[in-house]
Amino acid sequence: MSSFAMEWYLIALLMFIGFYCMLVSRSIVRQLVGLEIVSKAAMLALISAGYWSNNLVFAQALLITMIVIEVVVVAAGLALLVKNFRLHGSADIWKLDSLKG
Repeated sequence: MSSFAMEWYLIALLMFIGFYCMLVSRSIVRQLVGLEIVSKAAMLALISAGYWSNNLVFAQALLITMIVIEVVVVAAGLALLVKNFRLHGSADIWKLDSLKG
């Protein structure tokens, strides 16, 4: 099996694990971990595609942008976690309804 196929199988496996983690769990922390796994798989896919198309510099520039966006999303998710934990004492995603407006 070629290294190209192995890379993409690994990326697909990481994507599946991340989406499964986000779909199954009710904890905000576990959902953020699943989001991180999906994000890392997308970054690996971007770097792999850049390598195989001989355009690694462009892929690295997009990767830096993805990292900045990921940090902002995780910071917002952790802020929701802290606010929810202060109000309800748990990290349950279904209790976020009380944080409206």
